[in-house]
Amino acid sequence: MIIRAMDFNTLEKEIEQLNRINTRANYTSRDRYYSLYNSIYENLLEMEKVGQITIETGSKGLGYLHELLMNDGPEFSYTVVFWEKNNAARKYKIGVCIRGLPICKPMKD
Repeated sequence: MIIRAMDFNTLEKEIEQLNRINTRANYTSRDRYYSLYNSIYENLLEMEKVGQITIETGSKGLGYLHELLMNDGPEFSYTVVFWEKNNAARKYKIGVCIRGLPICKPMKD
């Protein structure tokens, strides 16, 4: 099976949808949140692989987020800033915390 990276506009729509989910409403909402977050994360990994996004210089990268959750690393949370290649005007951050929900949202100025 060949996985094709999604386009950045579709990714932005998924990020908007993720941030509209009320995770406190019920377990179904929380499950939907995690499912969409995982989809976004997997797509970002593919987009990074094909050079469709840029990761902030000095970052440990997207793979570190998964590693942090799996290995209980020295940090309790971590975020990675990314943007569409050649368009740093719209930046986003994706992150995990061992005690809370993962995030993916636009950066505020």
